[in-house]
Amino acid sequence: MQGPLFKTALTTSLIATLTACSGDDSSSSQSGYIQLYNGSYNSPYTRLFIDDAERSGTDFGDVTTRHNYSTNSYDVSFEYVDANDSYITISEQTVTVKDDMTQLWVMNGDFSEPTFSELSVPTGGDEGSANLGFFNIVGENLSFDVYLANDDGLFETAELIASPTYLNELALQSFDEGYYTLYLTQSGSTDVLFESATVYLNDEASYVVMIRPSYATEENGITLDVVTSSNSVTALKHQNAQGQLRFINTIDDYSQVSFSATRGSQASTTDVTTNDTYSNYIELDPNSYSIAMLDETGSKIVDNFLLTLEREQSNVGIFYNDKDYGPRMMTVKESLTPSSYSHKVTVVNLLDSYAGQEISNVDVVFTLNGETVDDAKNIIDGIDQYDQEDQVVDNEIYTTYVLYEDNGQQIVLMQQGDMDFSQEGNYILILEHDETSSTGYKMTLERTVTDSVE
Repeated sequence: MQGPLFKTALTTSLIATLTACSGDDSSSSQSGYIQLYNGSYNSPYTRLFIDDAERSGTDFGDVTTRHNYSTNSYDVSFEYVDANDSYITISEQTVTVKDDMTQLWVMNGDFSEPTFSELSVPTGGDEGSANLGFFNIVGENLSFDVYLANDDGLFETAELIASPTYLNELALQSFDEGYYTLYLTQSGSTDVLFESATVYLNDEASYVVMIRPSYATEENGITLDVVTSSNSVTALKHQNAQGQLRFINTIDDYSQVSFSATRGSQASTTDVTTNDTYSNYIELDPNSYSIAMLDETGSKIVDNFLLTLEREQSNVGIFYNDKDYGPRMMTVKESLTPSSYSHKVTVVNLLDSYAGQEISNVDVVFTLNGETVDDAKNIIDGIDQYDQEDQVVDNEIYTTYVLYEDNGQQIVLMQQGDMDFSQEGNYILILEHDETSSTGYKMTLERTVTDSVE
C-alpha cells in the first residue's frame, strides 16, 4: 500500500482524498499492467477479458482492477452480459504489455458504437515529482485549457499547462510534489468552467485525469475522473456546482402539500403538489438543511427533518407514515446517469402490515416474459419495512411481484405487468399501502435522468 495521493489538509476549500494501491498482482521485473476505464455514459457493467479469461469489470466513470502481466502481447476483449445471460463482445484488441507501464484502455461515447483509446502510462514518477496528464472525452469539437495553481490556489496566479482536444494524445508532465488547484476553461477563453478542490500530488506517482461530462445536476457540467495506480477513480467535482432536491408525500391524510428547505434564515419552498406526486426541483448550495412539509395554507405539518446535499447531488425526500412514530422522511439519492443497457432501480418499501399482522420485510422480483419467480435473476431478497435497496435490471419490460412469506406460504401482495425499464436513466420504485386499490397496496415508478439528455 502506497501513501495517500491527495492528502487531507485544513483549508477553507474541500480537500479531495485519494488512496493509491497497487493492482491485484504484485509487480515484478519486465512486467506491466492492463486496465480499462469506462467513460461510455450509457453503458452497462463492462468486463475485461485477457486471453479469454475474465479478469474484472467496471461501470461508467470507474476503472477495472489493474492486472499485471509479463511483457508480451495478449488478446484482450471488452464484453457485457445481456438480458439472456449471454456475453456480448464489444471490441477485441491485441495489447502489448510494456515494462513498468500501464496500458490503460479508455472506452467512451455512445455504447451502441463506443470508441476505444489506448494510453501508455508509467507506473510511477521521479523522486520528488509526479506525472500529470489529461485526456478529453467530453465530445468532438470541444477543447479546453487546463490551468494549475499552487500556493494561494487562485485562478489569477494559475499557469496554463495543457490544452487537451477531443481524444488528444496523452502528454504527461512532471510537477513538484505538493498542493494544487485545477481550473478548466474553454480553449482560448479565461472564463472558468471548472474549479477543483485542492489536491495533493504525491511524488513518484502518475495521474491521468479524464475530462468527461458530469451527467448530474449541472447542465453541460464537467467532472474530472482521476485515474492512478489504484483500482478506483476519484471524481473531482466543480466547486461552484449546486445540488438539487425534490420531494414526494405518500401520506394520504395530506392531499395538497408543499415542502421547504431551510438553512439559517434562508428558506426555499416548492410548489404545492398532490400526494404521491413528485414536487418540482429546488436548486441549493451543498449543505445540510432543515426540511418541513406544509399544508395548503402554509402551516407546518412536520418540521426539522435533516437532509444533507452534496454538490452535483440529486436527492428525493420521501415523506411516509411510520405506524409507531407518525410522519417520517426517507432520503433517496437519485442516479441521473443516462444508462441505456441496464438501469439501477431503488426500491423503497413502505409496507408494514398484511391481514392485520406486521410485515417486517418483503421480496421484490422482476420477471421477464416466460420467466417464473423461481427462475428470475433480478431479485431483492428481504427488503425491510421503511428501508430502501438497489437492484440493477436490464433494458427490458418486466412483470414485478411483491411477495410476503406467511408461515411458509408465499403471498403475492401485488404484481404489476408491463413495467417498462427501456428508457434512458434509472428508477425509483415506491411500495406503499393504498386503501382505494383491490389489493390494498400500490407501486409508484419514477424515472431519474439528467436534463442533459432530455
